[in-house]
Amino acid sequence: MTDRTHGTAGSEEVTLWVDPVCAWTWITYKWLREAASVRPLSLSVRPTGLGYLQGAPGLDKEHARFLELAPGPVRVLAAAAAGHGAHVVGPLYEAVARRFHGTGGLYEGLHERVRGLSGDAKREVQASLLEQARDVIGDALTECGLPAGLAAATGSAEWDEDLRTAHASIPRDGAELDVIGVPVIAVDGRVGVFGPVLRSAPAGERAGALWDGFAALVREDSFLELRRVTPRPVPAPAG
Repeated sequence: MTDRTHGTAGSEEVTLWVDPVCAWTWITYKWLREAASVRPLSLSVRPTGLGYLQGAPGLDKEHARFLELAPGPVRVLAAAAAGHGAHVVGPLYEAVARRFHGTGGLYEGLHERVRGLSGDAKREVQASLLEQARDVIGDALTECGLPAGLAAATGSAEWDEDLRTAHASIPRDGAELDVIGVPVIAVDGRVGVFGPVLRSAPAGERAGALWDGFAALVREDSFLELRRVTPRPVPAPAG
């Protein structure tokens, strides 16, 4: 389930695993899209539901409701790829994620809204928004010229196996990866890397310079992890 969204012949092959509900992944995608305008990158997108695919037993009501609804948007990406080809994944991801995280999007202001709330209260807010996702997805399908009926995949677990397969395609080089979420990036088929997690997407040469540093790290076989120790700020996905 890949699609070539940016890049030219002879460019580095960059694969990004995504879930449309993740604001951090949307920011990383926007950075890679921008980097591809100033560096020779060929960007492909794959869907994965990651931790949303299975929930632990005995969950509270709101957590169970959230886990029931959260896979919906990414299931639509899987269904679209299966029925219409890998090339539709990138444009559809962008159309859906923009409607979640862009200016005026479904999730605009979400992080400020849930700040300080209990875990249950946060999930209640997220679940209430996810219940509105089908209309958002319908608009995105129309933008991409895809059948409106694909929105029905939001409630169908039949696509979860496709998502597990896409997740299993993250290069591992024989190692067990502790993939804690998205975004996940692989460069030229090298072992997948979680991140980078960015507060906002840099533009122009700043995007290219960040790519240069990131690419240097992932090409180094001895590189394992780099993480900022300060608390994570609120994302600015619309900026």
